Amino acid sequence: MECQRRWRWFSSGWILILGVFALKETQAAHHRHVGQFTAVGTIHSLLEINGISFMDDVEVGSYNNAQRKLNIKIPWIFEALGYDYITQRRHLLVDHEQHFRWVIQYLAKNDTNLDSRNHTGQLLADCEIDNDIKIKSHIHLIWDGEEYYRIDEEDGQWENLKPEAKKYQHILESPFWTDLRKRYMNEYCVDLMRKIVGYKNLKDNVPPEVIASRRVNPEGSTILSCTATGFYPHSILLHWEKNGTLGVWGRETSSGILPNMDNTFYLQVTLELPPEDSGMGYTCVVEHIELMAPAVYPVPEKPTREKPSTLALGIVLAVILLVSCAGAFIAWRKRKSGMVVMRER
Repeated sequence: MECQRRWRWFSSGWILILGVFALKETQAAHHRHVGQFTAVGTIHSLLEINGISFMDDVEVGSYNNAQRKLNIKIPWIFEALGYDYITQRRHLLVDHEQHFRWVIQYLAKNDTNLDSRNHTGQLLADCEIDNDIKIKSHIHLIWDGEEYYRIDEEDGQWENLKPEAKKYQHILESPFWTDLRKRYMNEYCVDLMRKIVGYKNLKDNVPPEVIASRRVNPEGSTILSCTATGFYPHSILLHWEKNGTLGVWGRETSSGILPNMDNTFYLQVTLELPPEDSGMGYTCVVEHIELMAPAVYPVPEKPTREKPSTLALGIVLAVILLVSCAGAFIAWRKRKSGMVVMRER
């Protein structure tokens, strides 16, 4: 038993150490670019094309065929790319309109419902680089809200997700569309990202706001929670220590790193302790690129209670409600008394 405990501690320690090194390596080197194009049209015409681009979860630009203009969201990107480069990319997008038009009309013509209703075609693409080397890239093709095909660029094979769409696979695998796909991923996804992230950070780094709490569930177990929110970039490490010692203390669960509305991130890690462990002496240790050193957050000795501000607000609202009800009652009594006086006259 003692041997198993030592082995678990040793394994956890090495995992943590490797994680810290991985954190330092990937913070500045790993980047992701996501692009989405949406085309709406009928069997007769192309009605609209919209495109939007995100890098490291920050919107960098959009395109609409009505204006035939690239809308750059971050001013310094003009400096990073140069006017000629942006103009060239705009021309490429305009040229690609004919490809979207052909796809919409071809698929609409083969639709079983041969009317003039609108159809929607979507292309979702994403790519990732690490130390300037492409490590992942994918494309998803969606028709009228249903995914028909997807491809992992590393594998190079289209995966058919709708049996009735199998008849289109030879088109995707043709030399023309294969070359177009590869050029699209290189020019729009990878090269564009390299130029932008190599010039400046898209978003300022933000340290996490961390709260450690403790509660007891109805079964008698103690639940420790460590919540980190509002941080950027997304890479972060949270682990538990007891009296300054790393170990495996109970059943640990994680929310996973989730996005916030402001393009920052959220993570919660909980630790369920056995009934015989009161939860005393625990700390949550946080590693993030914006923290100069690992930050330690002790778990409160007593279960977390409702904040005084929240309690005070509740009391104020209750008083306001009570006063409002009393005022309404007094006004009703006055009206009733007035009616009685009038009847007596």
